[in-house]
This record gives sequence, structure tokens and C-alpha cells, in this order.
Amino acid sequence: MSWRMIAVIALTYTTGCGALSPSDAGKELQRKLNGQLEGDGARHAVLLVSSPKLEMNEVCVAGERAPNEPMTAQTPFLSASIGKLFVATATLALARRGELSLSDPITRWVERDALSGLPIDGGDSSLDGVTIAHLLGHRSGLPDYFVGETRDGAPNILDRIVEHPDETWSRQDLLDYATAHFAPAGSPGGQFLYSDLNYDLVGMALEGVTGRPYTQVVRDEVLEPLGLGSTWYHDVEPAPPGLEPLAHAWVEQTQVVGLASLSADQAGGGLATTTRDLEVFIRAVASGQLVARAEFERFTIDAIIPGIDYGLG
Repeated sequence: MSWRMIAVIALTYTTGCGALSPSDAGKELQRKLNGQLEGDGARHAVLLVSSPKLEMNEVCVAGERAPNEPMTAQTPFLSASIGKLFVATATLALARRGELSLSDPITRWVERDALSGLPIDGGDSSLDGVTIAHLLGHRSGLPDYFVGETRDGAPNILDRIVEHPDETWSRQDLLDYATAHFAPAGSPGGQFLYSDLNYDLVGMALEGVTGRPYTQVVRDEVLEPLGLGSTWYHDVEPAPPGLEPLAHAWVEQTQVVGLASLSADQAGGGLATTTRDLEVFIRAVASGQLVARAEFERFTIDAIIPGIDYGLG
């Protein structure tokens, strides 16, 4: 899932009096974060800076998670497209054990009838050329139904979430909507195009391989092994006990947490989490705790813009 989020780049810098202490650096980060919210118009933010080498472990928080309810370091929030990395990790874990191959066509694990009509150059005959690796790396030739432009002027999925808040979405609904309103983006293995549709198909493949919902596969392969007790799929699982309420999230001026239409946020996002759980997860990815880091970096290209690379997840 993709929507506008704040990005903060923080630097620990040297002053005339020497390097900032971790404590002073934390205060400066908090000041910068407060100013970022004031300048950007965002309602809340949380920033974790963790560096054992610098003996720094700071969490800075600003704003309110809901009206008159302050954001805290423990407040869970929608992780949006960071959820793709969890799905990719689970997929690569299955591949490492030989339960699937990245070169498998999606049609090996998903019934062709479920995919028939999806917008891709060459039509249904091209589906056999779409591999798991193509989907993980956004080179399938399928369009982005979430924030992309439709071929007929219909709203994309993100706009539908806002315009029809009581609408619920099954995965088949999402595929049908893509088929009805979007043009192909290319051919399998061709150009990069970031698309939630790719990850919905990966989720379907995980189910075909294991016979379990993709959400359970991610839980079994990632959440449970890492002890991520504050991370869950918000539309299909209850929030873990003892957590603060989920922070509100906005699309422009519409608060979307709790809307039935947010059921459209599936394998391309779908997770709620906290900064501490994300720290544990990212360290596990970086260190190869679950899957060798090199596996994520296969097929990496300058994708989003030059300098921002995308591999498998």
C-alpha cells in the first residue's frame, strides 16, 4: 500500500564544541521532528534512531495519534508498503527450503482462471512468463491499481477507499477491478513498475504452495520466529492485547483507519506495527537471520529513481 508519508533524514553532526553526545543528538532530533511536522502539516510522526556503535538508541515522537491523544513511542501504526518486505522475506524463506522456486511461473501455484484477463501485454498467454521473481521485483508487466492511472477515468483503489468508505474488498474484487479499468504496463521481465498487484499475486502463490492464508505464512515465517508481538495484519487479525490503539492515518483529509474500504490493503501492505518491532525486523533482514541478505539483492536495479534501488522486496 502506498500513500504519502513523512521522510526524515537525521544527521549526527560536529559543532565547534565537538561531536554531539547521544543525549544532545536526541534532543536535536526531537527539535527537527517537531519542526518537520509544523512545516509539512502532518499530524504525527515517530522516529527511531538506533546505533549500537554510537551508543545511541533514541525514539522521538511528535503529534497526536488521534485527536487529543498524544502519539507515543509504543503507538502502533499502519506500515503501508513496508509490508511488502515481510511478504518477500516469507517467500524467500520458502524458496531457501525448496518449497518454491523464484523462477516458478505464477500459474504453477495459482489457478489460471483466477488470473484470466489481467492486464498484461500478450494477454493470458503471457501469464506463464510471469515468475515469482518478476512479481517480487515489480517487473511483471502488470499495472499498479493502487495509485496508478486507469485507462477509462475510473478512480484508482486509493481514491476508491476514500470515496466509498463502506465498500469491502476481496482479493478477487481487486483483480477484477484491475482487469476492468487498467491497461497493461508491459511484458513479463520488462520494465520496472512498482505495483501492489504484484504482491497480491505473491500472496496467492504463498497460499498455493502452503495451503495456508498468506497472512499465516508471514506469521509463521517472520513474525513468530522474530518475536514481533506488536505486528499484525490489521484487517484479518485482532490487535495483540495490551497495545495502544492504532494511530490514525489520512489520505489527504480522510481518516482511513477503521474504514471497511481499507480491506483493499492486502499483501501489498496490510500490516500494523511499531518502531521497535520494525527495528528487530530490519536488523534481522540486514544480518541474514531469516534469509541471506544477498537473496533480497538479486536482480537489483535503479528502480524508483536513480540511486534508490529495488531488489526482491
